[in-house]
Amino acid sequence: MGATSDLVGFSLGLTNPPEQVLRAATRHLIDTLGVVVAGLGQGVAAQLAPLQPEGGLPLPGRPGARAAADHAYLCGTAAHGLELDDGYREGSVHSGVAVVPALLVEALSRPVAGRDLLVAMAAGYETCCAVAATLHPALRDRGFHPTSTVGPLGAALGVARLRGFDGALTERALGLAASEAGGLFAFLGGGGEVKRLHGGLAARGGLMAARLAEAGVTAPEGILERPSGYAQAFGGVAPGAFSLSLPPVARWRMTDCYIKPHACCRHLQPAMEAMIAAQAKLGVTAEEVTGVEVETYSIAAAHAGTGWGDMATAQLSFPYVLAQALYKGRAALADFGAEARGEGLAEALSPRLTIRASEEMDALYPGQRPARVTVRAGDRSAEVFAPEASGSPDIPVTDAAIEEKFLGLVAPAVGDQAAADWLRALWSIGTAQDAGAVLVGRVAELGLSD
Repeated sequence: MGATSDLVGFSLGLTNPPEQVLRAATRHLIDTLGVVVAGLGQGVAAQLAPLQPEGGLPLPGRPGARAAADHAYLCGTAAHGLELDDGYREGSVHSGVAVVPALLVEALSRPVAGRDLLVAMAAGYETCCAVAATLHPALRDRGFHPTSTVGPLGAALGVARLRGFDGALTERALGLAASEAGGLFAFLGGGGEVKRLHGGLAARGGLMAARLAEAGVTAPEGILERPSGYAQAFGGVAPGAFSLSLPPVARWRMTDCYIKPHACCRHLQPAMEAMIAAQAKLGVTAEEVTGVEVETYSIAAAHAGTGWGDMATAQLSFPYVLAQALYKGRAALADFGAEARGEGLAEALSPRLTIRASEEMDALYPGQRPARVTVRAGDRSAEVFAPEASGSPDIPVTDAAIEEKFLGLVAPAVGDQAAADWLRALWSIGTAQDAGAVLVGRVAELGLSD
């Protein structure tokens, strides 16, 4: 017995999750699909798409189709491509970009009931969150990106749950997925576009691990805790010492996942919102601000030296994000394009900006994602402390906000009416007999459109 067996047992026993978990799964499914549709039309996903041959599985909200592995790779890359994807603070991991594209492929490959899809999604999210949180921050400190390192495990377990694997086959899928894990955090120093691929790599790796397990490919047992296994390799944990706390003994982590309101790295968002509030307190324009001082935790402060030479890197850059917020009061997708990067706002703010980590803030993370920001205008100043950014369980987004985000991302691709019909169908996906048709927006054939 060990962590691997515990995770397998959790998945096999997950027949009736609490309603709030299924509700959270529905919200995160809608949020992730919206980002996928928008992400398919731009950035790295748009560069990847022409490199893949046509296949049999339709893309959500976009023309074209792909074979299973390519579909998961492309949609996972799109989901992670706009910095608008969901995540889990305590593990610094983006579960949706790995789990949802893998399950999307399954639901398009054969008839899948909507409720079964949501249960599998909950299993996959819990796997990502539990493993990432247990290894955080050691995994990150060793240079690995949690999303692409933990994501294959969550995607594989979700697919295994949806396909009805028994314990032995589920453990084999995890054993294969562990060797799909990887992805380096070196993108923080530049070349940020490689980060976009990490969601796709995780989704594809987990999907294929489960399918290879079912095809009979063998893998080591007890992969999480065994010598030279996952926890030792990625977290430096001694063999046999790795353990997981899982529902129902532990609190469901899926209900603690956040949904992003801003198109930038989550680590930067509390300071961004605090700065906007401090600026409003002073009632000054960006030009009148003489200084901005940010005190935050070390992982966030590491983004202080990140540049803004391309869109992907700019979305990870503390100076750039704060400059957009100071001058525009936001950090929307349009604020990271070539035209916005050429406005010189970050260059204007940088001489007035100080970002530092402190022991006080480090002690609060990851229980919080804290930032204390002081905005100065001459001899006047205002200070605001933010323990977290909006979109977290502490400051949740409403269903209406999720709908607004989805429609804003999807309507440009499919039209206003089709986006509204699709959204209505997604809210009811738990009762759908054919989840695949709903997931790709084929609502007309289901009789759900007006």
